[in-house]
Amino acid sequence: MSTNELTTDQMKAVVVAYAAAHSAGDIDAIAAIFAEDAVVADPVDKPAFVGRAAVREFFAGTHEFAESLELVVTGPIRAVDHFAAAPLRAITSMGGAKFAVDIIDVFTFNDEGLVTEMKAYWTATDIAQID
Repeated sequence: MSTNELTTDQMKAVVVAYAAAHSAGDIDAIAAIFAEDAVVADPVDKPAFVGRAAVREFFAGTHEFAESLELVVTGPIRAVDHFAAAPLRAITSMGGAKFAVDIIDVFTFNDEGLVTEMKAYWTATDIAQID
């Protein structure tokens, strides 16, 4: 896909697919949206995971840690040029309790529509126990 072919709808669809793959626990589908040399900082102020294999391992560990994990797009996804930003809510169950954290993820895409960088804006103080 050339630069002119990457549309805002395509980037938005990747973000929706990313959230759906998390909710389905499909680690391979999550990893597949990332470029081989992708960089993920989740949260943004922690050391980044570099390369698709490291990104896959990180997300696999996240899913193994929680009894369940659902990722929901909670508002409009904004996309322009090779960038997209999305409000998301991660809902996890651990030890019989449910927790939620609201996140802003910012994605950078290459010309092929793969994510080359993702930064997740959230911190531990954003996590709340829910019913």
